[in-house]
Amino acid sequence: MFRSKLLPATMVALFALGTSGATLAASGDNEHGPEVAAVLGAKTSIVQAIAAAEQQTGGRAMKIEVEKEKGTYLYEVKTISKDRISEVFVDPVSGQVVRSEDEGLISKVFDRADRDEFIRLGASSTTLAAAIATAEQHIGGKAIEASFDNEGGTMRFEVEVAKDNAVHKVMIASADGKVLKVAGGEKGEHNED
Repeated sequence: MFRSKLLPATMVALFALGTSGATLAASGDNEHGPEVAAVLGAKTSIVQAIAAAEQQTGGRAMKIEVEKEKGTYLYEVKTISKDRISEVFVDPVSGQVVRSEDEGLISKVFDRADRDEFIRLGASSTTLAAAIATAEQHIGGKAIEASFDNEGGTMRFEVEVAKDNAVHKVMIASADGKVLKVAGGEKGEHNED
């Protein structure tokens, strides 16, 4: 009985996400509509892309976004480890790593800010993937972009979640994984920082 109710409810939820994604992407106010639509329609979630990137580099993900290259959208995952910063590009259809790049000289010699950020990310009990899951559950939508950053001395995750033709920014505490703040987006709004 439980299973028979769960399947229709899941289908309705998936349809609603797809419909709101198409509406969000079609919105004239949204300059990043194609990127949002690429994430909302992807077979590979951003959490799965993070797992692939972390496995590829042995680092910890600190940022994920969508990039368009040669007419194709890819997840770009930035990972950091004790000796390098890498960018890993993951195909949202197959979930496979397309390529991985180290960030030049900075990957060999971290400056003080990079070392501090690595230490803080490493000390965080919350991962980027866990912050995304918390934000998606809190809003009831689908994450389209996320990053780890320092806001006024507070280390936190910022996750953008699409729902109901709007993008909501959810701030998650890195120390305990709790929601700090939610900024409701304007309809169709998605800004790059």
